[in-house]
Amino acid sequence: MNLIQALIDATSTGAVYALAALGIGLVFGVMRLANFANGELITAAGYALVLLWPVSWPLAIIAAIVVSVALALFMDVAVFRWIRSQPPATLLIASFGLSILLQRVFDGIFGTNVISAAVAPGLAASIRIGDLRINLISIVSIALAAVLLLLIRFFLTRTPMGLQVQAASEDFRAARVLGIRAGVVIALTFAISGVLAAAIAFVLTTQSGGVGPTFGVQVTLFALIGSTIGGLGRLGGSVVGGFVVGFAISIFTTWLPSWINDFRIAFVYLLVAVVLVIAPNGLFAGRAVKERA
Repeated sequence: MNLIQALIDATSTGAVYALAALGIGLVFGVMRLANFANGELITAAGYALVLLWPVSWPLAIIAAIVVSVALALFMDVAVFRWIRSQPPATLLIASFGLSILLQRVFDGIFGTNVISAAVAPGLAASIRIGDLRINLISIVSIALAAVLLLLIRFFLTRTPMGLQVQAASEDFRAARVLGIRAGVVIALTFAISGVLAAAIAFVLTTQSGGVGPTFGVQVTLFALIGSTIGGLGRLGGSVVGGFVVGFAISIFTTWLPSWINDFRIAFVYLLVAVVLVIAPNGLFAGRAVKERA
């Protein structure tokens, strides 16, 4: 039973990181941008949830999606659109600076303290099956990730616009030659990353009950690690890498002795180092994008 419990918890954690890694992988595939500011999309959606949930939960969910998507599109229009032709290092530094700037904006608007509210309090309960206790939010996070991953897969493989996004993520230069509209594809990838960020924010705020200015930073860092493990530029690889990181964190937390448990994150980084020594470009490495705008 302990093993089953650990696997359920690991799958739940991995589902969150897989969604975050997919959002990062989508943007990277099209723009070669490892977007550090993706965490602020999660934070913005989290603030919308904790502030509006006591008023109306449907309004809170809609607001979280709208705020996150709008901020993602604003990032592209205000910052990244002007530097698309710059080297990847420039894009990376710009996203890091934007992340810090938005954290300070959140500081100014909401303060540095955590804002707390009971988001979806019913999901804090658990069900028992024999000696097995399963948190409802774990089930919801797994189901939510499964539905979103299936919907995005359907969109990418069965719709004309989705096929354009997938083609652009594989080879942006060739996609442009074939007539794919760069601006539309880039805006769409940012919008999808915003939707995924809102879903992640829902799970995390339900678990923690509070949001602060750096709320989305840690999950974004681990999602970036997951994308790197899977192979930046490969959407399926990003998802697998996110699950690998989530499983590693959860398993290390559960099984490491108490005297060494504080070092579990160091073991995650060690795992990353081992994977990158064996496969420097990730487990499912794809071709980097050569041209963007």
